[in-house]
Amino acid sequence: MANETPETNGPQEEGKAPEDQAGETKAAPAKGQESAPADPSRRSFFKRVAMGGGIALAGGGLGYAGARAAINGRAIDDMDAAIKTDDTLKPMDQRDVILTFATSKTLNKKHPERNEQYSKLQDKKFHFYEAASHFEHRVPWDNSKPGYTQLDKALHHAAWNPLKSAETWTMAHSQPNTRVLGWDQSDVEKEKYEFQSKRDAAWAIKSAARVWGAVRCGITPRDKRWDYDPLYDIEKSRTLSWERDFPFEPKTVIVMAMPMDYDAMATAPAWTAEAAIGHGYVLMAQIANQMAKFLRGLGYQAVGAGNDLGMSVAYGVAAGLGEAGRHSQLIVPGMGPRVRLCKVYTDFEFVEYDKPHDWGIAKFCLSCGECAKACPSNALPKIEDPGGGWGYQAQYEHSDQPGYTWNNHTGVLKFHSDAKKCFNFWIDNDSACGNCVTACTYNEPDYWHHWLSMASTTVAPGFLHHLMSKMHPLFGYGATGDPTKVDKFWETGKGMRVNPSMKNNIGTAGRS
Repeated sequence: MANETPETNGPQEEGKAPEDQAGETKAAPAKGQESAPADPSRRSFFKRVAMGGGIALAGGGLGYAGARAAINGRAIDDMDAAIKTDDTLKPMDQRDVILTFATSKTLNKKHPERNEQYSKLQDKKFHFYEAASHFEHRVPWDNSKPGYTQLDKALHHAAWNPLKSAETWTMAHSQPNTRVLGWDQSDVEKEKYEFQSKRDAAWAIKSAARVWGAVRCGITPRDKRWDYDPLYDIEKSRTLSWERDFPFEPKTVIVMAMPMDYDAMATAPAWTAEAAIGHGYVLMAQIANQMAKFLRGLGYQAVGAGNDLGMSVAYGVAAGLGEAGRHSQLIVPGMGPRVRLCKVYTDFEFVEYDKPHDWGIAKFCLSCGECAKACPSNALPKIEDPGGGWGYQAQYEHSDQPGYTWNNHTGVLKFHSDAKKCFNFWIDNDSACGNCVTACTYNEPDYWHHWLSMASTTVAPGFLHHLMSKMHPLFGYGATGDPTKVDKFWETGKGMRVNPSMKNNIGTAGRS
């Protein structure tokens, strides 16, 4: 979600400051390339280019073994080298998370200046709580408008319904201690299961995550820098303390990633895309619930979490699942940002921890900017911004206004986005957006030539990153607001009986 303020391991190109790297990449794309249509001849040409790139890589010393190593990423032993901070960093108050604030009547009454300032700077009347109160039920469907028909709205609402039926959908707003992701520890087994080794424990946890539907799983020590503190109970309008209210002292955080359907997300920002997002949240709650119950069954305390308790993207980086991108979301190699993340906090610590990794993704983002161009609310930093949008403090429009960046977690070297503008578009759209996910150069079907391209980004210089980001839309990927994508989505079910081509297998392979 664009309201997250993630941390990321930074560009690793030695000898160049971020602003120097960004400065190399300001050339405008060729006219007409931004939304070029996909066609088989271009795809075939792209594969030949990728194959030629593979030969070039081999000639440059990055053969098959090197490509495999590049895909695996470079392990980073020092967490502070992976996630850089300065002395202004402090844990983020959950009351400043955009969706927590927007869905709390109490917080809006306490901070009227936030609504007043945003309305003044945007030259429009806007009230976060009032807008959130009617979200997803404000705009009537239009059966003449692809992506915004009764069919699309029904799919959207059906995707979220399991969470609403289970009285847990507020976990999307960072509400802690919900019905499915509760804090109760009364079912912890008295006898603790003893693993033979820390590696056995890690493999067991990841095997369980795989069965339940996670496509990635990482394990990392708890880091209080990435926990919300204080926590906030939106429903009861009260702050919560880790020491006073949380049932135990966490030692470990398990991070799991669930896929979102490629073809559904390709329809963004249409209501159709919300079906993939809503289902992703259902999987978040389900898998976090199952993992927590699994650990309690082994005799250890555990609590599942969605967007609550801590920053999922930061923990995803720490657990070695990916890097955070310009769009403030975790980019997972092979999946891109087309994932949802859940966490499990536990006191179990006899486990092999994963390390953060560097794939050169953040460096690539400095030269790309496709997500920022696709953002309908102008909420994402652009490569033309100071430092390419990369820094310890927010540098987007109005960020110099006192008090405007209340929703940002500053003091972390990363790309900072304006989640207030993003939320504003959600209200206008009567649905979440997803353009930044769809437009991301890393959001591609699970084809071999895309994996090869990803491997090459880890060794390619900045100017080639810029070129590769332009090839993405040139060959038909990443277009947003395209009604034909909606038509394509509603045809994807025709192979569901036998699915011989494995289209949309676990949501990672589909048609662009």
